Amino acid sequence: MNAKSLLLLPVLGLVAALSGCAGPMPKADPNEAWIGLQEEPSGTLLAEDVDGKRLNDGRYFDVKPGAHTLDVDLIVEGTGNNDDQMNCEAGITFSQFKAGEHYTLVESSLGEEYRVRLEDAQGHQLGHTKDFTCMPG
Repeated sequence: MNAKSLLLLPVLGLVAALSGCAGPMPKADPNEAWIGLQEEPSGTLLAEDVDGKRLNDGRYFDVKPGAHTLDVDLIVEGTGNNDDQMNCEAGITFSQFKAGEHYTLVESSLGEEYRVRLEDAQGHQLGHTKDFTCMPG
């Protein structure tokens, strides 16, 4: 197997994973907090896990009230070829998720510096990721 074929395997795996969750978004459970994702056009932000437990759907988080650590993956497209793609990971912890509330993880970048901030339904910032760990994709 050549190097190009090896690089395609992770991309094909991601496409397969995303196609499995391409259905309609489920309704928010009023007994849990709902966390949506907002990404920039140059990246794909995915929900990875809650408190170390892998999620089935990378489009959102839903959590019981209280403290949780949310881990996200950010896939940043390069300038046109897959060799420039970056796969990044980061986590954010928040101690006051409330049942029935809606939150958003909002991606932002400045050059090659990536951040995600947690906002409440009114757009107030509640926290942010420290640093993304990025590796070439």
